[in-house]
Amino acid sequence: MTGDAASDGPTGTGPDLPADVAVVPGERSVLRRTLGPTLRAWMRLEADGVEHVPADGPALIASTHRSHGDSMAIAAAIARPVHFLGDVKLTSWPVLGPRLPQLGMIPLRRGEADASALDVIRVLLAEGACIAVYPEGSRSRDGRVHRLRSGVARLAAEQQVPVVPATALGIEDVWPIDGRPRPFGGKVVVRFRPALAPPQDTPKDRRRFNLVLQEQLAELADVGMADTFAPPHGGDAAPQPGFY
Repeated sequence: MTGDAASDGPTGTGPDLPADVAVVPGERSVLRRTLGPTLRAWMRLEADGVEHVPADGPALIASTHRSHGDSMAIAAAIARPVHFLGDVKLTSWPVLGPRLPQLGMIPLRRGEADASALDVIRVLLAEGACIAVYPEGSRSRDGRVHRLRSGVARLAAEQQVPVVPATALGIEDVWPIDGRPRPFGGKVVVRFRPALAPPQDTPKDRRRFNLVLQEQLAELADVGMADTFAPPHGGDAAPQPGFY
């Protein structure tokens, strides 16, 4: 890995991590200092509540999911390096795609078991990483916050890490669910709420946590809630892990 990818945090690709999990660039890296302002300008980014994101230590940022661009908006909104999950096919997108793993993307292949991705996240959390996840499990086409899948609550309970609710308003216009990123970008507002304490590792507590988190995400995004799960892969046919 080049000097651009040097990090101030727990980002190594040690023996417990797959070889293609890239090093997240540190706060002062050249990559973040050059690409970060570009992304913020492209999204005309505003951020609200960034003080709710822990400055260090393991944390999950649980966000609504309307676009492939959600992770970039969250990463650009805070100073702290962030890992996020993404389809390996995104690396084929022009210009930005090949850089995504260097920005902390954990590449996943559609159809892989949830356990594989969960294992990677467990290792990163144990090293003190901050990770953006999507508890709906897929992108929402109707804008509502759909029923949350179990992965985020299980991780939070098992690892006893805080969960910060988040949303990126307007990201679906900058990067439409069925299209490519808009060349001239658009207005995006990223919002964070105070971190939720992790639930106890029991089915009852995890279910209660999911209900609270779904309500907070809906309030944060000022949208309604749905009792159904979001369609896999944003409505496409291919399956995907149930927490990003």
